[in-house]
Parts: sequence; C-alpha cells; structure tokens
Amino acid sequence: MADKTLLWRKAAVIGALWAASEIVLGSFLHNIRLPFSGRLLTGIGIAIMVAGHRLWPERGLLWRAGLICAAMKSVSPSAVLLSPMIAIFTEGVLAELAVALCGANIFGYVLAGGLAMGWGLLHKAGKILLVYGPDALAVYAKGLEKLMALLGVTGSVWWPVALAFAGYFCGGVIAALVGLGAARPGETVQCLPRDGGKYAARLSGGGAAYYSVYALLAHLALLCGLMASGYLPLWAAAGASVLYGLACARFYGRAARLLGRAWLWGGMAVACVLAGLVLSDWGSGLRMAARAFALTLGFAAVAQELLNPAVRGALERAAGKTFFETLEYAFGTLPSVLSALPSGRDLLLKPSASLRSLMQRAPSLLTDEIK
Repeated sequence: MADKTLLWRKAAVIGALWAASEIVLGSFLHNIRLPFSGRLLTGIGIAIMVAGHRLWPERGLLWRAGLICAAMKSVSPSAVLLSPMIAIFTEGVLAELAVALCGANIFGYVLAGGLAMGWGLLHKAGKILLVYGPDALAVYAKGLEKLMALLGVTGSVWWPVALAFAGYFCGGVIAALVGLGAARPGETVQCLPRDGGKYAARLSGGGAAYYSVYALLAHLALLCGLMASGYLPLWAAAGASVLYGLACARFYGRAARLLGRAWLWGGMAVACVLAGLVLSDWGSGLRMAARAFALTLGFAAVAQELLNPAVRGALERAAGKTFFETLEYAFGTLPSVLSALPSGRDLLLKPSASLRSLMQRAPSLLTDEIK
C-alpha cells in the first residue's frame, strides 16, 4: 500500500471517529437540550484530532481528517449541511496549519485547538453576514452603540467580539489539552455495542430525485444574484427572494423540511424586526427577511444537488479517485467505530477517558480494514 494511500486511510479512521462522536454525542446533547452544544461537539472534534495526531504524527493527517468528516456529514438527513461541512473542513485545515507552524508539540496543538474553536465565531459571523446581508453589520454596530449609551458604557463596539473570540480560543485550548491527555496512558471507559449499520450510507443520494449539473449551476447563479439584490427596488428583491425560496421548497426535500422549523423562522423574524427598529427602516428589515428566507432554502437545495451522481463524477475527475475510495472506506469503518464508541454521557463527563478508549481502538480499525 502506497504511503499516501495509508495516510488517507489513517485520516479516514480519525474522520470516522470524529463523525461518529457527532452522531452519538450530538443525539445525547439534543435530548438533554444542553446550551452551546455546538461548541462542545467542536471541542470533541479538536480533542480527537489532537489525540489522533499524537497516535499518527504525519503531515497532512489533520486536513484530510477534516475533509473526510465533512464529506461524511453530507449524507446526514439534516437539511442544513453546507455550513457545518465548511466549518468542519476549515477546522481541520487550521489545525494542520498550526501544527505545521509550531510543530507536533504542546504549542502546536494548543494553537490548533484555539484556532479551530475560534473559527466557530468567525464562521457564525460570516454566515450571518451572508444570510442577512451587510445591513446585519450596521444593526450590530448601531444596536450596541444604543445599548452602551443606555448603560453609560464607553468604548469600541468591537470589544465584545474580541472578548468572545478570546473565550472561544480558550475553549479550544482546553479541548486540545484533553486530546493530549487522552494520548497518554490512563483510565478508560466501557464501550457498549450499538447498531451502526444504519449510518453506513454512501454518496449515492439515498434514492432522492436529482436534476442536473445545469440545475446546480443555475442555483449558484441565482444565489449570487439574490446576494447582490440590494441594488434592486424593495418590491423586486423581496418578490424574487420569496418566489425562489418557495420554488426550492417545492422541488427539494431538504428545503421543504426547513419550512417546518418554527424556531428557525421565528428567530429570523425577530432578527429582522429588531433590524427595522434599530435602523429605523422597516424596508431594510423586510429586505433582510426575504434574503434570509431565499438563501436558507437555496443552500438546502444546493446541498441536495451536490449529491447528484453527475456532480460526484465531476468532483472525482477533479480530485481523483483516491479521495472517494477513502470516503467509501470511512463509511465502511463507521459501523465498527460506532460499536467501539463510548456513550454520549461518558463522552461528555469523562472526555479524556472516553477519547483514550477510542485511540486504543483506532489502530485495530485500520488493521482490520487493511486486511
């Protein structure tokens, strides 16, 4: 087996462990409705990357693991996929850059954890700007200025952002230290067998209806047009946004499922009403609401189109078969990974011991599949 293929296989094991932890722990966190569950899942991913790199300290392992985990996320039944996939892959890339810069030592891993977790805040801010448009920035600045004036506080409106980033960075540092602790001998936890067969999906689309590469290109063009629709009159921009969003919901199951999420649309409505109040311009609030409606459903449609076998074929020709063979390998290992995964409760309450159990199992997963 070529060295690069073996490296991809190791990344597949780490990526599958990362994806499996999101499946089990994500379900557990959803059931107990724990706040900041997304940050906890990111922390677990950071700890898995660090512990995995201590096991196999090879250049290129981390970004490959992030890419594999992100690709495995593509078969999730969730309608919101593109944003978490981009976030996961970027976390792997940032971790790789940090280790390349500082070395495979505590400094490199701590920087990797801080950057990967800190990216979560930047990603969230970027997503808000993308969905709601540049008026979101004005809403934040003016809203905070009014709040600071009300409280009698002076200073830059950006210090809360800097403070939040520092908090995120510290959280990533802690996650990296947990990963380093898991790489050393110590306590382990019991791993109870569970059925992982239902997660052994492929990039075949699960029987969904697909259209064409031309439809994907049309979506991308329309989304770009809607993001630039601020130059159009309000009635034209809002009308085009609503029509496009409803068309996506009509023809794409992922987009249609989003229409039932009252909390999503309720949050958007509140944000746009606040925008109208803060900016003293209800037209801006309506424009933001229409844009958010269209882009949210449009990106769900794009996520479904990306499962098109024709799109996969184009990506395979561009990236080579190695990546897709590795992805199939990762899905093949997922049932075994899930059968060796600690419970969600142990992952949350005993992170180092849980990750240590995972890392002890990782070499056998690699060996079993190679055989």
